[in-house]
Amino acid sequence: MKYISILLHIYQPPTQLGFVIDDIARECYEPLIDIFNCELEPRFTLNINYSLTELLIQRGLNNITSGLRQAADAGHIEFVDSGAYHPIFPLIPTAEVKRQLRLNREGNRAVYGPAYAPKGVFPPEMCFSGHVASLFHEMGYQWCITDDLPYSYYNGTPPYDFVPKMGGVGVFLRSNAWSNDISFHGWKGRDFLNSAKERMNSWFNDRDGYIIIAMDGETFGHHHKYYEEKFLRGLLFALRDEPDVKLITLSELFTRFPMRDQFVPPSTWSASVKDLSDDDPYPLWHSKFNQIHHNQWVLTNHVLTIAGRAVASGDEECRKLLDKAIYSCQYWWASAWNFDPSQVYRGSYLLLDTLERACASLPDRDALRIGRDLYNNLVYSISERLQANRSGT
Repeated sequence: MKYISILLHIYQPPTQLGFVIDDIARECYEPLIDIFNCELEPRFTLNINYSLTELLIQRGLNNITSGLRQAADAGHIEFVDSGAYHPIFPLIPTAEVKRQLRLNREGNRAVYGPAYAPKGVFPPEMCFSGHVASLFHEMGYQWCITDDLPYSYYNGTPPYDFVPKMGGVGVFLRSNAWSNDISFHGWKGRDFLNSAKERMNSWFNDRDGYIIIAMDGETFGHHHKYYEEKFLRGLLFALRDEPDVKLITLSELFTRFPMRDQFVPPSTWSASVKDLSDDDPYPLWHSKFNQIHHNQWVLTNHVLTIAGRAVASGDEECRKLLDKAIYSCQYWWASAWNFDPSQVYRGSYLLLDTLERACASLPDRDALRIGRDLYNNLVYSISERLQANRSGT
């Protein structure tokens, strides 16, 4: 038997504008829920960060949350865990990773009910390291997921008949080639199935095997209009006539194939071969070649330290601010390919709000002065980038 597993990741940052949430819900989330609850035997793995769940509730979009709960109760989707506010796990302290996972699990379970019982972890942006894999094992998860390109760079062809094991957990590897091809080039579901079947037969021969597709759920309907019908529903229709290929969840896949100890390198689903050869595993969030990233993380780590002191003294409001302040998008918008100063500033303002609260609580005026100086360094590096862009250098 040939297996296909599809993981969809839906998320919006805590700073997202309300009308944007409404638009994406109409274009993407509502159509996806219709597919999740259809009669075509859907079997998807879904990550929804609590950040998005919280925004949906705030916007009164209860049809989305109830539709997801209905699909989960029917067994049409399985939930996977993640960081509540989408921080980059390998770049933040262990205690913060644990807290983000706990907040995500508790918050989502309160909304989606007992069917929210994740067995695996989708680390935000699939940013993986051996350290976080060990942490997932410690917290009782069975598996996590990252990209197969870094694995292939070090180890050769990715597995199809076993699951790599590292840090005590299974490490699923999504197909970089197939996932990006679906994300960036329109496929009809039946055409994809025919192509996938041909590729799997050539690769696996007559042996059982699998491929994993994972991408942003917003691809369907928001980034590509009506793509959920063209691809997802079309695929479900095509699978009804295909006895040799089965769509299953990642947890079901985990029970069908053995684990094998393997080295899985630190990286993300956005790293290129050049990034790997440059030893720059998280290029869109903390590139060693990016001065803005450097200044963002100096500020972030200062805030983590000072806010940690305030939280230890009992400041719960500071704790809530800090949970949101380390969200990943502010760093992504500072990367070489996705530069948007307004989004960088939006994140830095949240960091400064957290720092001001912490310094008022402690009190510690020197820590606030240092934080403002670090913010000024960030502003200067943004200005340098803008000047370089204007001059074409």
